[in-house]
Amino acid sequence: MPARSVLLSAALAAVPALCGCSSQHSLDERVAGNATAIRDAANFRTFRTDEPVELETKGAVGVVVDSFGGDVTVRADPTAKKTRVEVRRVSDMGLGRWQESREELADIAWTATLEPRESGGETLKVEAKTQNPEAHYFRAHIVIVAPALDAVAVRTTRGSVAVLENQGPVDIETSSGDVRMLTPWPMTQPIKIVTSEGSIDFRVRGESRLSFDAETRGGEVRQRCMFGKWRALGSENDHDRMLATLNDGTNPVFLRTSEKNIRIAVVADPTNVGREIVDP
Repeated sequence: MPARSVLLSAALAAVPALCGCSSQHSLDERVAGNATAIRDAANFRTFRTDEPVELETKGAVGVVVDSFGGDVTVRADPTAKKTRVEVRRVSDMGLGRWQESREELADIAWTATLEPRESGGETLKVEAKTQNPEAHYFRAHIVIVAPALDAVAVRTTRGSVAVLENQGPVDIETSSGDVRMLTPWPMTQPIKIVTSEGSIDFRVRGESRLSFDAETRGGEVRQRCMFGKWRALGSENDHDRMLATLNDGTNPVFLRTSEKNIRIAVVADPTNVGREIVDP
């Protein structure tokens, strides 16, 4: 059998073990996870899903993620009994360095710690890093599921970010990735989302009180407000720039990207979307 076929068979054989279903994974997440693993195997990316970490948390937990690179998903699941952290390490050195790539996954290290907050409650801090001199080949894809979410801060590169059903402020910075912030809770605190070469989807309920400053270079800013009082501000508003308020709010929402669109939706059910969002 050709070497390429042998390696592909070995990679695909690892997929079932690495994509085990958790009760805290939605059907969409399971399908997407399996598809990603198969795609990685077919492209000779090596990958390893680490044993999840489960932590006892009380009430809405804050989350801080600091990663050298990769996708980050942070979501609330009211049915969850504990806060769960899963990390999937991936290397993309290609077919010629497949075995080396597999061995060097050990160069990715991560930690998850739970710390008390002075104001009360707890903050989960997750850090992923690598000392590999070819760090651009590596990513750590992080999934965090908590019974309830408070403030969320994410720093990563070369990855998409999703924050779902948070109750507090959000601060996201990434590059070369899409960002979603979808929540059924009224937002009345600051939001900052900055990415590049990726779309931004911001969806909230009509009770939110916010002040928007959204701009993209090379895309469009689109909005749909089904509930609440929407007011566009400023003569500089254009297809790629929007200043506006929702319910005369003053809580800032700062959205920036390039090459792709920003979509803002104020709707009854902000999280009721599929894997693709075409319009606000």
